[in-house]
Amino acid sequence: MKLFFICQSIDATVYKFIPDAMTWNQAQAYCINQGKGQLVKLGTNNVNEAVKEQNFPIWTGLQRNGNSWSYISGYSPYTPWAYGEPSANGNCASINAVTMDLASQDCGISLPFICITENVFLVKENKSWEEALQYCRGLTSSTNSSLRFDLLSVEPGEEQDYVMNKVLEASSKEAWTGLHFLAGEWLWVNGARVLYSDLPVCPLPTQHCGVLSINYPGTVVAKDCVERKNFFCYSY
Repeated sequence: MKLFFICQSIDATVYKFIPDAMTWNQAQAYCINQGKGQLVKLGTNNVNEAVKEQNFPIWTGLQRNGNSWSYISGYSPYTPWAYGEPSANGNCASINAVTMDLASQDCGISLPFICITENVFLVKENKSWEEALQYCRGLTSSTNSSLRFDLLSVEPGEEQDYVMNKVLEASSKEAWTGLHFLAGEWLWVNGARVLYSDLPVCPLPTQHCGVLSINYPGTVVAKDCVERKNFFCYSY
């Protein structure tokens, strides 16, 4: 069985419907590799703007993690389950474009889908800091050859508050950023100025890389670069 999917532009709050049937993992990879971000996170916006009133299931970014369900692109309380759902049918969720109800599905079936466009996205794979850097920089977009990717640099304030909502979805509860201690100073890999004043001036030799942690929401925390964690990439 094959379904469609949708991409969303976060800045303009625009959903992009992809009328190609893919498995959940294939749809998520498509959203990332096309530079469109992630499978859609549902909120109060009207998804029918993208899919009209077609009575078929569409992949969303909602996935079962253990006994709970969460969106891969960040927290949202929007989970309008159909009667009797979620069931044991599968660990990925689709939405019906007419009823707007969610249903659990086998992640291996193929459906159309929706992507949400964000230039910041959480990668739920555990890698060392160096491996995460290589992963982000190795990403490409098949639709925009000038698009580049890197580990995330983030500033205190609203920018960090936005990203911290995504940390809540990390399976590691901490996520690598592009912060690295090199040649006696803290540096972002993209060359941006480091504005955090509470970072250790002389960190331990094993703690030369920075994470965002749900336990320390107001800052970046120094960690051992070989620890394996989720991480943030961004496009520019």
